[in-house]
Formats: sequence, C-alpha cells, structure tokens
Amino acid sequence: MRLLLLIACFMVLLPFEAAEAQRWRYRLDDVKTGPQTPGDEFGFRFVRVKYDGVSYRRPAWATDYPTAEQNLYEAIRRTTRLHLEGPPIVLELTDERIFEYPFLYLTEPGYWETNDEEVEMMKKYFARGGFMLIDDFHDYTDPNQKGPEWENMYQNIKRVFPDREPVELGPDHPVWSIYYDIDPVAAISMKAETGEVPWLDPDSDRYYGIFDDDGRMMCLISYNQDMGDGWEWPGRNLQQASTVSFQMAINIIMYALTH
Repeated sequence: MRLLLLIACFMVLLPFEAAEAQRWRYRLDDVKTGPQTPGDEFGFRFVRVKYDGVSYRRPAWATDYPTAEQNLYEAIRRTTRLHLEGPPIVLELTDERIFEYPFLYLTEPGYWETNDEEVEMMKKYFARGGFMLIDDFHDYTDPNQKGPEWENMYQNIKRVFPDREPVELGPDHPVWSIYYDIDPVAAISMKAETGEVPWLDPDSDRYYGIFDDDGRMMCLISYNQDMGDGWEWPGRNLQQASTVSFQMAINIIMYALTH
C-alpha cells in the first residue's frame, strides 16, 4: 500500500516538474532561512545546508533546490503520518538555529568547503544528537576506488570526526527497513540511470555511516548516488530510481528522528 501511494504521488508531482523545466532550477533570492526565533516549532522540518563551494558555475549547495525538497514534502505528506512543521529552509552551519533541527541535508560534497567556525559548530551539533545526510557525489564505476569527490568530502568530514571513519552500511542495517523495505544493493543509482554519469554502473552506489561511541549514526553518506535528483525529477523514474530515492529519504528521516 505504501508503494502504491508513493507511485500515485508521482502523478501529482509531474506538473511541478514540467514547470521547473521551464525556469532556473533555484532562485537564490527566495531562499527561506526559517524563523528568526528558534524553539517555537514542533515537528519535522527539512533543512538544507548552505556552504561555500561552486559546481558548474553555480553554488553547489543549491543543486536541485528548491524542487527536490518540495517534492519530498509531498511524498512525506501522502505516504506517512510524519508531521511537517513549516516549509523546507536553508541554513548555514554557523547559524545557531541548526541546533533546533535534528536533520540536515548537504548536497554535492565533492565541492564542499569548510572553515574552522563551521567545523566547531558541526562538532557541537553532532554531540547534541544531530544527524546529517550527505548526498549527490560520484567518482568511478568501482565504488572501492575512491576519487577526487570522495576525497574532498572525506577531508572535510574528517575535520569534524578526526578519530572516526565512515563504515559501509550493509543491507541488514535497520535504516533500510524502518519504514520501507529497501535493498541498498539492488537500489538503482540515479547517477547511472539518468545518464548524467555514464561511466557508472547501476549498482555503483554505496552508503556509509559515521557512528558515535554508543553506536548512534550521526551521519549517512550516499556515494555514487543522487537521491536529490530522484526527488527533483520523479517523471524520470527510470527503473524505479525515483521511487527508491523517495523511499530512502523517508527511511533515513524516520531513522534519524527515532535514533
């Protein structure tokens, strides 16, 4: 039933995609930065991280913005009972308001650049129970052969976690079954299916977690994958790639909020 609801949701989202194809994908003048007074909200709110870094002559943080999270909200509304409190917003890592939100989304980490203030804020954020999803970067067909985008992400995240390493998440990890039953091995790589990265294989995607001393996942890294693209373009649902992107996002959000 959940899968049927998600597929039906795509039919509603198609007009949004058609409209987006006719204009610039993101409008930086319209960035929503959230309420000025923290602590007055209850429920889940999607927070995209704004950072320095340029990808293809555009701010890397804004890739797929804002359509991706708008469509994700529609999928959450139609397929879960999760309460959404306000529209998606964008915050910088130096903004104290990040402590009001347990879930952050960072895209295009191959172009991510951190500074000392951001690193210290992230250390505090994760120590207080925060969670970050890192998505949309790729290198080679062989996921065990890490390339420049992984190395850039790794160098930045190691500034935050100097004593911790990313651990690959197997198909038996509860994040893949907390709401939808997902096989991450069989999941289609959006990067490969859209033809955006033609040298990738459909099964080149890999997923990693960074855990604290108590085993809590603080960060999930989606490598050779692009969930955000799946949310932005549901009409390009090649081999159910967008379906899986929505399912993964909902599972990851549910997991982050309950662990």
